[in-house]
Amino acid sequence: MWNGNTVLLIDWLLSESLCVGLALLLPSSAMPTGLAALLSLTGFVWLGVAIARACPPFGSGHLTTWDAALLCFASSFRVQSAARLGAFGP
Repeated sequence: MWNGNTVLLIDWLLSESLCVGLALLLPSSAMPTGLAALLSLTGFVWLGVAIARACPPFGSGHLTTWDAALLCFASSFRVQSAARLGAFGP
């Protein structure tokens, strides 16, 4: 019923949602920085899981925990870029 790609994307979305939920508890001035930091930390957690599983980072034909770590780091970079461009207000 669920393939590996779907399960990994759901797990990644849940971890991203947890980061957003925790960042919403911060004051509005610290929210973008806090969210970027949380997303980076989540990326390092996914990276640790990928290293612990010792799965190959490419050539598997489906999404792996390496991809989830990359998605977290990319999300953190997007938040940092958006904050730098003023998307979150002055």
